Amino acid sequence: MKTSINTCEFMESRNKYIPASHDYIKPACFRKGKKPIACIILLLLGAGFFHSCDSRLDIAPINILTEEQIFQSESAIDAYMVSLYDRMQMEDLTFRTGAGNYLAHNTDEVMHHFTDEKSSIIDGTGTQWWGYDNVRNVNDLMEKLPNSILGETKRKQVLGEAKYIRAYYYFSMVKRYGGIPIIKNVQNFTGDNLEELQVSRDKHEDVYDFIANDLDSAALLLGETNSKGRVNKYAALALKSRVMLYAASEAKYASVQLDGIIGIPSASAGKYWQAAYDAAEAVIASGKYELYNKNPTDKAANFQMLFLDENNPEAIFSKYYSYPDKGHFYDMLVLPFGVRGPEGYGSNMGPTLECVEQFEYIDGTPGTLRITDSAGNPIYYANPVDLFKDKDPRCVASIIVPFSEWQETVIDVQAGIYDLGQKYEAGDYSALYNVETHQPDNINGTLHIVGLNGFGGNEKTQTGFYVRKYLDVNQPRSRATQNGSDQAWIDLRYGEVLLNYAEAAFESGRTEEAKWAVNAIRERAGIRLLEDQEVTLERIRHERIVELAFENHRWWDYRRWRISDDILSNTRFHALKPYYDVQAEAYRFETGIAGRFPKTFPVRAYYERIDPGEITRNPNIIQNPNY
Repeated sequence: MKTSINTCEFMESRNKYIPASHDYIKPACFRKGKKPIACIILLLLGAGFFHSCDSRLDIAPINILTEEQIFQSESAIDAYMVSLYDRMQMEDLTFRTGAGNYLAHNTDEVMHHFTDEKSSIIDGTGTQWWGYDNVRNVNDLMEKLPNSILGETKRKQVLGEAKYIRAYYYFSMVKRYGGIPIIKNVQNFTGDNLEELQVSRDKHEDVYDFIANDLDSAALLLGETNSKGRVNKYAALALKSRVMLYAASEAKYASVQLDGIIGIPSASAGKYWQAAYDAAEAVIASGKYELYNKNPTDKAANFQMLFLDENNPEAIFSKYYSYPDKGHFYDMLVLPFGVRGPEGYGSNMGPTLECVEQFEYIDGTPGTLRITDSAGNPIYYANPVDLFKDKDPRCVASIIVPFSEWQETVIDVQAGIYDLGQKYEAGDYSALYNVETHQPDNINGTLHIVGLNGFGGNEKTQTGFYVRKYLDVNQPRSRATQNGSDQAWIDLRYGEVLLNYAEAAFESGRTEEAKWAVNAIRERAGIRLLEDQEVTLERIRHERIVELAFENHRWWDYRRWRISDDILSNTRFHALKPYYDVQAEAYRFETGIAGRFPKTFPVRAYYERIDPGEITRNPNIIQNPNY
């Protein structure tokens, strides 16, 4: 038998240094105490990259891979690539902040059912990701590719993917911290070169330019198609349109600090708007993707299925899962209380009334719900779902509104009862009301005072709403478990590219192009198209907010527009509370405060705090302001 080292040991031995640390950097599988059995392969199995194990994993013996074996085997290189994909800091269906919440909790989108008022108040440490161990791995791959077994075509493809992945790593850091060290090559600690390796942060603008160059290279190297779950040239262009939008916003709306380590000179905004526009235009002009529109006669159902149909002409790049090999827990955490899975949980995301009212009516009028008449009297609804009649179909496709159905079960979020003008509420679903005696009566009562799904208790929605987007309508409740869900996460979709294009076009003076892109989105949604005079930056941003709701864009969009501290400034958000009126035999609605504490965004959180431990290991890393 050949003498060789275990793959995890090999990876550990070569990962000796990253820009802020000369410690040994262990792969994730090794850090977590797993047995050292080919961590590349282990990551492959955990990535959700392929749907099942196949011959690509038949590398024997898998626990003694040498460096030579990795780069002299196409299967091993594919496995290595999977580990690099898996480490992309994608804000997907499993992404949680340091407080354990989704990014939507940190905006005006949703409230948590019991921890939101505490744990989503951001202090600048909630979404940290300092990924230089991953950067080192992808740099290592790129350096060794020329001597690998791969033919020229395959080598170009893998290099293009590596460029994309490295760009993704850097984008994940630059949007958090501003300027960071640009490391293009593998660095090794030899015992006497520590000062050489303790690099400083590069300028914010230079990092964005480096990312743009990587994505340009990726687009040139990659073909128009690729295997499922792997990027092609249009994914590189779509990501570039997003990245350049962030850079342009940074230049226009933020100030330069620390001599350019954070902030980009305003004079550079134009080149970044243009770059975002050009990248998005290239995707659009390709004709390879289109807005999902398989059910044009039912706009709500069409938009809901966009996120569940894997044969989706809108999806440019997705992360795939597989049950039971590698699932996720989104349904378990998000389903309404009354239809939650066997392990409990659920109700994690309750959309705020403010979020719901951001969705217009189909005639283009503002989305304020019609709960009172012009005199301030309550409007009664025999069918409470009629309150949402003629709303933008994306509203009911993205949100479970009061008394709508989930898998043929009515989601009852009744907040109480009105009888003879008196309001009654209760803290538990078991509380009953006697319509004959006009009193609460748990013995002879026939009406539940509150609904099964809210209000009352801290395990139900605190806002009257639940999230519908991305919930798998066809999944049995028994599968709503920690690893029972397997719907894919769409990381890049054509709808976002159109919105990137619209924003970049408007910011660079191309109003007609912006109008076309926004109206393409609105036409698919089924709402009135914008007239020339209505195409404003506010309307373009608004369209982005509603189209991409709960897709983890809003946290970053508010930050890059520099409006987070205005929206979240000791701000209280609201709930919609339905009451059954015994005499009217219909429902009336009221609003109320959701949660016990306001949400506040500290200005310093426009840039995250760099972990002080990184600065201790490398004093050339300057901390961001006000930390």
